[in-house]
Order: sequence, then structure tokens, then C-alpha cells
Amino acid sequence: MEKWKQVIIGVVVVLFLGVGYLFYNKEPEERVVDEFVVESEEVAPPETVERLEIVVYVTGAVESPNVYTVPEGARVGDVLSLAVLTDEADPEQLNLAQLLVDGVKIIVPKKGEAPIAQEVPSTELESNGVHVNSATKEELMSVPGIGPAKADAILNHLKENGPFKTYEDLGDVKGFGEKTLESMKPYLLVP
Repeated sequence: MEKWKQVIIGVVVVLFLGVGYLFYNKEPEERVVDEFVVESEEVAPPETVERLEIVVYVTGAVESPNVYTVPEGARVGDVLSLAVLTDEADPEQLNLAQLLVDGVKIIVPKKGEAPIAQEVPSTELESNGVHVNSATKEELMSVPGIGPAKADAILNHLKENGPFKTYEDLGDVKGFGEKTLESMKPYLLVP
């Protein structure tokens, strides 16, 4: 029986060697895809919207009357903290929460003085109109002809492109054609 064992072991060894030889000499399979190349489209880096700054003049009962540059969205109270109120100041006569608009003059009255009419323009619809660059959605919708969709379009355009420089720039907003712009001109203010 030992002879049979030797024959079986020999056959198994020959089979292993034969199978190994076949795998070793086997030609590689043809690749379906030679290389997987990802072609990147040239994508412009996202534009960062510069934070707009506004300039206001603070005078009256402050330690440092001056022209101040503050970020858009600043309030009267923010700029007064820079100008530093004096002991004589009466800030109760001012609306410290009011949003600042570029180019305004803030006069801080002294205690006991009659209230001073401030030149801080409101963004609400007045005889002057709505300031497009600083208006809220609700304020924009107060303009005849501007509904929620157009107000959103204006606000999105402001986020993506920054403030409008001229009234004609509103024509870049989706839904604002020549006739629409003409009809809204008395109600919208663009610096």
C-alpha cells in the first residue's frame, strides 16, 4: 500500500505544480477600463461677499466726535460705544437699536436739551422710499409690486453680489424688467 500512497502523493504534487504553472504563465485579463481618470471642471472659487462698511458721523455729547466706519448692520448703540458718551449725554432720546445707514449724522443730546431731530433715515417706506441695500423682506414687500418672491430675489442678489451701486443694477435681479424698474423707481432708494 505504500506504493499507492507514493503514487497518490506524486499525482497531487504534479497537479499542484501544474496548476501553479498555469496561473503563473496565464496572460493578464484585458482591462475594460485602462485608467479611471477624473477630469475636474475648472470651478471658480466661491466669491466671498465682502462685508460692506458704512460711514457715520457722531457728534454732540460724546468724548470723541468723529467720522466712524462700522460694518453694515451696525446699530446706533454700536457706534456710540466707539464715540464714548459723556456724563452729560442723554442717550434716552436716541433709538439705540436703530440700524445705521451710510452717510448719516448722529447727534447725541445733552441732558435737559430739547429732543434733536436726527437725520438717521429709516428703511421703512416713507416719502423717500425704501433703502434697498438695508431693507428687510417685510420692508421690501411694502413697495407696490414687490411680493415675497421678488423680495427674496433682491435679498439673495444682495447676499451673492453685495450692495447695489445704482438703481439700474436692480435690473440684474431675476424678475425685474424695464417696466418693473420704472414703476418702482419712486419707492426704492439705491445709493
